[in-house]
Amino acid sequence: MAVTAKDLAEYLNSPPDNEECLEQYLAMAKSKARSAGIPDYKHNASYDGFLLALAAMYYDNRGMRYAGSYQDSAERVSSNMINAYVLELRYAGEDPMEETP
Repeated sequence: MAVTAKDLAEYLNSPPDNEECLEQYLAMAKSKARSAGIPDYKHNASYDGFLLALAAMYYDNRGMRYAGSYQDSAERVSSNMINAYVLELRYAGEDPMEETP
């Protein structure tokens, strides 16, 4: 499945009229994945989850800062998550297609 702004809006529990605003964060996530050497998978659930999580992180931290009491570790944790996804997804391949009866 290709992740859409509607999917991101649902992931963020954002109102439907916010989809246009979310397009840019999804585009940023796709660009980051591409520059990290991850292919543009059409059927990979982990890839879809990565795009949603990364776009949500960009959206939540759109001021380019981490706020709150967790800010000291948030950037490190985010980097570790991104690196783990990148290492896994670079060579993952497509998920097998489920046959419909």
